[in-house]
Amino acid sequence: MKILIAGASGFIGKSLVSALAPSYKITVLGRNKRRLKEIFPEQSAIDFPGLATEPIENYTVVINLCGESIDKRWTVQQKAKIISSRVEPTEKLANWVLRSPTPERIRFLNASAVGIYGLNTIQNTEDTLIKTQEHCFLQQVVSEWELTVEKKLKNKINYTLMRFGVVLKKQQGMLKKLELPYKLGLASILGHGKQQISWIHIEDLVRAIDFVVKNATFLGPVNMVAPEVITQKSLCQVLAQALD
Repeated sequence: MKILIAGASGFIGKSLVSALAPSYKITVLGRNKRRLKEIFPEQSAIDFPGLATEPIENYTVVINLCGESIDKRWTVQQKAKIISSRVEPTEKLANWVLRSPTPERIRFLNASAVGIYGLNTIQNTEDTLIKTQEHCFLQQVVSEWELTVEKKLKNKINYTLMRFGVVLKKQQGMLKKLELPYKLGLASILGHGKQQISWIHIEDLVRAIDFVVKNATFLGPVNMVAPEVITQKSLCQVLAQALD
């Protein structure tokens, strides 16, 4: 099986390529082909202009992880970049897979997030009715991202919307940013501390994606999270103990 992974240079992408490479033939896609070859010297690498000549019929699965990090200050310009960095590559990839002479054999796995459910305190599942929350930027981002996939591929290509929780990996992502404040004793519980955090460890996320790759029956939204939701207060307490 040959898989194309877009956005492979992020910490999720690096872990995924490392895990899948022994079992599949991997091509990595990004904005900078030279940088990709430096990171993944053993994998084929192409940039977005290269999609024009890349034969889609060689691939069975396309995994899209493209997207600007959300952990920067949300200025008007940064918000626009967060959305466009997801929507535009997704449109390009969708247009590419639609060129396939055998669309029924192509699968499109698109990253998404549990932010689609907005800010609430219920246990959300894939069947939860999503209610638009006017001032929830993360919900807006994910909604536009998923809608792009649906508009382009619905009834044409089989697709899966992989709704990630907060992805945890030592010295990466959220944990990397939280480590210094905790070590300095400057971290604190925010407000009442009851804010819910759906999370997943990077190793479990990679296994979940691999499971979906192997099982073509997983279509539409799939929540990729740990079985239990943790509160911000509980997370603070666990991190404080772990870093003590």
